[in-house]
Amino acid sequence: MSSIDTITPEPDDAAPVYDRLRTDIIAGVYPPGSALRFAEMQKRYGLGVSRLREALAQLAADRLVIREVNRGFRAPEISLANFDDIAAMRLRLEPEAFRVSVENGDDAWEERIVIAAHRLDRAARRYATDTVSEVQDDWERCHRAFHEALIDACGSPMTLHFCGVLYDHFDRYRRLIGFDEPAQQRLAAQHRLLADCAVERNVAEAEAVLAAHVNQTITVVRPRLETLLG
Repeated sequence: MSSIDTITPEPDDAAPVYDRLRTDIIAGVYPPGSALRFAEMQKRYGLGVSRLREALAQLAADRLVIREVNRGFRAPEISLANFDDIAAMRLRLEPEAFRVSVENGDDAWEERIVIAAHRLDRAARRYATDTVSEVQDDWERCHRAFHEALIDACGSPMTLHFCGVLYDHFDRYRRLIGFDEPAQQRLAAQHRLLADCAVERNVAEAEAVLAAHVNQTITVVRPRLETLLG
């Protein structure tokens, strides 16, 4: 996992601390169950306690951090039951949102899919030969942007919000477990299939294609998580 002290503090008008904290939680900078200490976070982000507390409260609302009365904040624990719950809810919401987007998306949506797919494919090719943190971070950003684009024509802001939260929780487990090269290659092939499904307006298969994609990740993550937890 990444070191908590690796980022140089930035001025108070830097990128929103909420986004930076969320990214670090998902990336595993703070191990599951660990205390989120203000002294360490002030050093890492270069921000005051009030701004950090506000961002942590927002993250707590989506359970990306846990708030304990009189004890502060901590990173969420991990468990098979929690992963299964997250995976089941993601399978319930995201494939349907994709189907609706394929059915209702306009030309601008289709263009966003093409652009996001191209960026993800380019990042994946770089990631295949260079696994330094900057390249991996670029792939992660492109991966999230691609999944957001797939469903952003579903017409439901609440669905988009909850899909985003579920994606973050699901991704935290995926990044904790890690993927080997064959799994990454399968993911890349599925991403191309999803983009084709969107561009070809394949409403009949859209839901099943995205569900298969999520299920493929589940089949990789869950056994490794079970081993990790003993």
